[in-house]
Amino acid sequence: MVQGQTTFLNRPSKTESAIVLEKGIFQMESTYETELIGESDEREKETLFPGIMLRYGLGWGIELRIANQYETYSDKFVSNRGFSDIDVGAKIKLFKGNDEETEVALISHFFLPTGSNGISNERVGNESLVLVWHGLTEKLGIEYNIGYSNFEIDSEKGNFVYSFVSDYEINDNFGLFIETYGELIEFKELEASFDFGLAYQLTDNLEFELAAGKGINYEMYFGFIGLSWRIGEQED
Repeated sequence: MVQGQTTFLNRPSKTESAIVLEKGIFQMESTYETELIGESDEREKETLFPGIMLRYGLGWGIELRIANQYETYSDKFVSNRGFSDIDVGAKIKLFKGNDEETEVALISHFFLPTGSNGISNERVGNESLVLVWHGLTEKLGIEYNIGYSNFEIDSEKGNFVYSFVSDYEINDNFGLFIETYGELIEFKELEASFDFGLAYQLTDNLEFELAAGKGINYEMYFGFIGLSWRIGEQED
């Protein structure tokens, strides 16, 4: 969101924000997410709870990030649970327009094979994205990401990933978004999805988030609940 880039702490969408935390700012995000993939007789179910991400503004346009979650996975044949691979990364500011209506950043995450048996991808993986934000009006903004991911154990070439989201700030406490996103798996097969959600700011540094979505060309449903807490005030 235009003001939401600084007013709102987070958004429960797949699109990463181009805004980098300033020096000394600490933010924690805790989530519950569940996803169902496939027809009912062969459905895969994955639940992430609790999911924790810690973010810290290092300064010089750099933000450090570390994340992990407890995961349960089940399908017709197996059921596993445990901690997923640790996710460490950084977001780097690349460009900010003089009119403050455009920002560009780069984010890169590495997934380390530290997870539980049956949950870990058992290899070092990476996802790197270019993040772009444009403020269209005082209330309306758009963001989009494009990049590459390769971290799953059976991945060979990796995937092209994209997302596009439009945010609308209703007031200083309440905002909405609608989004489309997807992956070109192994650069051959497209899985496209959409979602919508809201963010409600309880205090200046505490925010509640809610989202739901489904697959466009494949059978998938997901739901998300999140809470974001920030220590320190972002200036820009």
